[in-house]
Amino acid sequence: MLYNPAIWVILKAIIRRRGEALMKKFGGRSCFKLILSIAVGVLALLFVLETAVRMIIDLPAKTDFYSSISRADIRTLQQKFGVKTASGPGWIHLGWIAHPEQERYRVYRIDEEAETLLGETRYGSFLFEKAAQGREYRFRVLSDNSAFDRTVKLSAGTAPAGPVYAPRIASAWRPLFRPRQSGDYVNDHTVFRDRSGVWRLVGITAFGEGDYSKEKYFAHGSSRTFPPPPGSMMQEEEPVADFGRIAWAPHVIRGDRYYLWYSPHRAYCAASDDGRVFREEAGLSFLPRNPQFRDPMVIKAADGQWLMYATARDGYYSSIDAYQSFDLRHWQYIGPALSMGYGAERAGAQASTESPFVLRYRGRYYLSFTYNNDSFFWNPLLLSLKIWPERESYNDTLVMQSANPYSFGMYRGRKRPSSLVAGLRAHAPEYVQVDGRWFITTAGWPWAASITSGEVAVAELAWDEIR
Repeated sequence: MLYNPAIWVILKAIIRRRGEALMKKFGGRSCFKLILSIAVGVLALLFVLETAVRMIIDLPAKTDFYSSISRADIRTLQQKFGVKTASGPGWIHLGWIAHPEQERYRVYRIDEEAETLLGETRYGSFLFEKAAQGREYRFRVLSDNSAFDRTVKLSAGTAPAGPVYAPRIASAWRPLFRPRQSGDYVNDHTVFRDRSGVWRLVGITAFGEGDYSKEKYFAHGSSRTFPPPPGSMMQEEEPVADFGRIAWAPHVIRGDRYYLWYSPHRAYCAASDDGRVFREEAGLSFLPRNPQFRDPMVIKAADGQWLMYATARDGYYSSIDAYQSFDLRHWQYIGPALSMGYGAERAGAQASTESPFVLRYRGRYYLSFTYNNDSFFWNPLLLSLKIWPERESYNDTLVMQSANPYSFGMYRGRKRPSSLVAGLRAHAPEYVQVDGRWFITTAGWPWAASITSGEVAVAELAWDEIR
């Protein structure tokens, strides 16, 4: 769907009312017909422009729901991994390698040899959200062609779901890092600790006030402590991931090695043994399920299970897509972690759910994303001209909550019920916990940002129980 239903309804109402008023004023239907014809023409032009811009933007966006798994390897990997389970308060997740072109899957609960159908899915993921604490469950996953048939048994967790908290920025911002040799600013970034215990920050950079077409490597800062003592900042080091292509929104996850994932339009990967020197891993790169893929972020969901979250656009609306891996090498799309629908304030052609970050706090999961790139065709055009309407909206970050990391529900705007718990004034924030204290960062293009002017800044983060 390439139009916004709400705008369409409003415009039709305005046209009708204005037309009726003109008819009364001029005493005939000819004027109304003229106005109606003009309005229909304008709407048709807007529709064509909206469609054209979205098509042009999507031209480089090649997609594949198999992601980094070869179709020829499906059976081997299905045999290797079987069905993996993860669980938490009130939920159980089943994960496997799927064959979406050839198979659909039914999930059954087995009780005393009787099978109850719980649902069907195309992808290798099924979330059971009615698990009783401490109860033992048996599930069967069966493909419609019977090529995949697995039964698993597990006990649901005994810990109850904890209260819901809302994060809050609890101090003034102070400078954390700004490059001088490799660029003039930092935008989307990642913060992590290397094998020797040194804190590192890697982020988008270029020279100038911010030009996404020139961002081809990452600025790199380091510090023995996080954050550095007041009055000091991270020290600049040699840039990272200079592989001759556009490089946006890095994220580092530590597994058997350090994996640095970045974008756009494809998940690119570099790896490191020490967290300091990264080398390209072209064999781990993969195509996404949906267009406008960028800003990948990875968490460990359970032993031997990882989830990658990424900005995306699923049809007209934006989404935050989830990908699943059992070895940090093979990834498959499993569905949206957060969907958006009618009522959502923004539905940008370039996707509005930027810089996703998922963290766990006191038994619950919190999904943060910066809600940018408004709606309609003129926003990409304005962005290319370095014009950001309502500059403060650049810092509009929303935080959702869930008992599990697989689904944060549907967002239809602030006036409708959802899992939204907080709005934070920050752009592309990272969240860092050090010795029981929480910190949040913010950054951005100097020409657009209103909190920083090229540097990454840091502030303390507090959590308030809300229910």
